[in-house]
Amino acid sequence: MTIEAPNWYKETIRAQVRARNKVMGGYLDGMFTPGDGGAGVIKFPVISGNIDVYELTGSIQNVRPSNPTLNMLQVSVRDFEAAVWMRMQDFRKQGPSEQAAVAKELSKAIRIKRDMLKIDALHAFCEATSPLTDNPKVVQTIGDGTTRIDFLDFLQMKTAIFGTGTEEAVWWAIPHGWHDQLSLIKEYANAEWRGPTDLPLAAKAAVSKKTVHGVHIFTLPDSYFVRGTGKYGTGSNGLAFDEAGYVDTYAWTVEAVGAEMEWNEENMSLTTHADREGSPMLGKVGLSGNAVGLLPEGVKRMRFRAINRPTRPA
Repeated sequence: MTIEAPNWYKETIRAQVRARNKVMGGYLDGMFTPGDGGAGVIKFPVISGNIDVYELTGSIQNVRPSNPTLNMLQVSVRDFEAAVWMRMQDFRKQGPSEQAAVAKELSKAIRIKRDMLKIDALHAFCEATSPLTDNPKVVQTIGDGTTRIDFLDFLQMKTAIFGTGTEEAVWWAIPHGWHDQLSLIKEYANAEWRGPTDLPLAAKAAVSKKTVHGVHIFTLPDSYFVRGTGKYGTGSNGLAFDEAGYVDTYAWTVEAVGAEMEWNEENMSLTTHADREGSPMLGKVGLSGNAVGLLPEGVKRMRFRAINRPTRPA
């Protein structure tokens, strides 16, 4: 048998969690195309092909319609939750700060999972062949992992994406080490953030942000970069990355990757379980959604050396 936890406990936690949500997780919210959900499936329509404009001849004859291709990409909804047990004897001794700490950690976990679903989708997209009818069918990888990121590499990526004619925002998530390396270049260092001010990351002081040549560049915590031979966790002597290896990062347009979170409950729910010894309380958060790559030409994988300490360019 379960009963709802006391209202005073839930209200005390939620009043504080709302204030803390602004500084932890959820970095990638608002940067992807939403989809249409239903029956456990998220659908993303993609139209390709050109529409030809023809000159009128002045005679009455049949029109010459174009035939653009409409593809419907879909991905199944995935369900996640996180839960913790709290002994009744313990939470009676907790003050407001301790209560909020439990809820904060659960909320943080579900927001990070929401971010990682999108990063995993970018990685999977770079490894796969698109089912779309028209070319290109694969994502371009810039760099072979043997050199440090350079401003010229960024320009190559920027030109390749904007050269497709996109008018959507372009995002590039990088580690702090890459940001430090690029900051030694005057044009990058002098740039200012011109991206949206209503996104979660815009209010995060720990996120370094630049808008360079129309590309919104921002840093993520090192733990987000888990692809490549020098990925997070492979460094020695307390360093995050192995500088002998490389790290994969991704740049994308809003229209090139779809993400839909049909249900997102990051405020902890609490139930008391009287059928268990001591009537413990169970705190839970949950998420239902998924992400998928849509347009290969709108995504670039940037593969360059892992960096713990920048090197001044010659």
